[in-house]
Amino acid sequence: MKDFKLDNHEKISPGFKIPEGYFDSLSEKITGQLSKEKPKVIPLYQKRKTWIYAAAAVLVTALSLPVYNSITANSNEPDQATLENYLANQSNISEDVLVDLLEKEDIEKLEIDYNLGDKAIEDALLHNANLEQYIIN
Repeated sequence: MKDFKLDNHEKISPGFKIPEGYFDSLSEKITGQLSKEKPKVIPLYQKRKTWIYAAAAVLVTALSLPVYNSITANSNEPDQATLENYLANQSNISEDVLVDLLEKEDIEKLEIDYNLGDKAIEDALLHNANLEQYIIN
């Protein structure tokens, strides 16, 4: 291979020539071409607003559901008339089974004191012609 020296060979011209004083007036030309109106600035947090509103809506809904459920929830205990009808219609439940299932406080609540005297009973029997119903039951 031959020795190659950069300084001895011809230089290749790039083909581009810059006019004299071009870079001196370049900044003035660029600023002259820019528009005088200021561009519209769109802040980045504006897109976040919709996410903030969505998170707030979810939070309000999540906090209001338990309150709504507690307001509209009915009591899980049936009323006394419903219980009496159910027990009266169930023929396979005996009184002994009911007494075993109920607690002492429940039995005391079910007891009714009629406070009927002998005179009230005699009047009821006198005015009612169907005495056999009372005797059988």
